[in-house]
Amino acid sequence: MAARLHGRRILVTGAASGMGRAIAEMFGAEGAALALLDLNDDGVQAVASELGAVGYACDVSDRLAVNAVVAKSGAALGGIDGVVNAAGILNIKPFGELEPENWDRMLAINLTGPFNIVYAALPMLRAAEKATIVNIASTSALMPMAGTTGYSASKAGLAMFTKCLGFDLGPNIRANSICPGVIKTEMTRYLWENTEHTERAVDRVALKRLGLPQDVAKAALFFSTEDSGFTTGTELPVDGGFSWA
Repeated sequence: MAARLHGRRILVTGAASGMGRAIAEMFGAEGAALALLDLNDDGVQAVASELGAVGYACDVSDRLAVNAVVAKSGAALGGIDGVVNAAGILNIKPFGELEPENWDRMLAINLTGPFNIVYAALPMLRAAEKATIVNIASTSALMPMAGTTGYSASKAGLAMFTKCLGFDLGPNIRANSICPGVIKTEMTRYLWENTEHTERAVDRVALKRLGLPQDVAKAALFFSTEDSGFTTGTELPVDGGFSWA
């Protein structure tokens, strides 16, 4: 079978670890040329070296830095026809304990960050015959959960941002979001290293397990190929049934 992303030039944020790294690894195996971004310079360079990609340290909330790095990425790849925004942060606190600076930072990374990336890449995406945008949101975008005021607001905003991109950028650019449930990454280590928390989370899930980064990567691959060619402006829960169980 031919590599499903052969000839594609895709930028992935949050690529040093977790879901972003799994997406980069799967996309590289499927033949994509990759530009990888992450705040962790050493981490993203290591992954880029492993995959034969280009890697850049970048804070996605820094618009000027994003503009420069996206331009470098486009020059290195000969254009960009796909984006996956996987960079994100999580801070769980009841609203009365949530510091304003943490609210600001979650919105800056989780919502403004994808805006900055897509806006900077837009001329190259428009120049492509077909292009795709995949934003990693969360089941927190679909349902309220205690202590996630800032996180849920940022991810719900990201899901709606993605819908609007689908309208505004069609027909040649498709945009979709993925809403993962509890995925075993460094960001959720606090949960899955605690047996009691893990058992409670698994009990809530119809498929009775926590998700893996590769589960999300498979969904990102679907949205980045013509397998989803008639799908745009939607969100796909990858949560084992958590958001409806």
